[in-house]
Amino acid sequence: MKEKFKVILPYLLVLFGFFFTVIITIVILDKVLFPILVHSEETLKMPNLVGMKLSDAEKTLSSLNLKIARVSELYSEQYPPGTVINQSPRAGQIIRVGRDVFLTISQGKEEVEVPNLIGQNIRNSRILLKNNGLDIGNITYVNDERFGIDTIVAQSPQPGSKVSYGRTVDLVVSRGSVDLVKMPFIEGLNLDNALKIITESGLQVGNIVYVDNQTYLPNTVLNQGIKAGELVKKGTLVDLTVVR
Repeated sequence: MKEKFKVILPYLLVLFGFFFTVIITIVILDKVLFPILVHSEETLKMPNLVGMKLSDAEKTLSSLNLKIARVSELYSEQYPPGTVINQSPRAGQIIRVGRDVFLTISQGKEEVEVPNLIGQNIRNSRILLKNNGLDIGNITYVNDERFGIDTIVAQSPQPGSKVSYGRTVDLVVSRGSVDLVKMPFIEGLNLDNALKIITESGLQVGNIVYVDNQTYLPNTVLNQGIKAGELVKKGTLVDLTVVR
């Protein structure tokens, strides 16, 4: 046994010396060299730049020996154009002097162009506004000789104007000419009542054709020459078909 121990003893000493050297090296690195390297770099607390104008943010960073690496832009409802809305590193973070800083700057509220709605009906106008990031605001109805019912005759803001995304557009909508009236429904009524309604609606009685009919009472209106609900000019003649 002693002979064997004498043979392996030199190897054990070498192995022990190796592990001892590694341990000492680690201790020296951890306790001496690493602290020296870390403390050789000056650090500071990252300032809060959000809300500053870009020029002021640049001055602040320059005074702290920091530099802007990249500036990006985004639309913002909260911050005016040219204002910092985000930063990296974040405010309060401990960083080394000379580090790059990334900033996001506000472009202000996103603006869109108001489409031309004049001559469009309300339904198409709503679709056009939605497609442009806008919506219908107040609607005012007026009589208009140029445009038919439910057609846009004016708008505010004007076509081509630049407005904030999401804004509403007020519309003036035609309810047709002041000389137009809506044809009443008179089928099934007694002729006397039908004539009275026609006259009160600003219309005139046209030709009256009498026909035989076994279902309805005599003098009942079977058919009216103008469909109920149709817009016609005042004084238009309305033809009637009546039970004999």
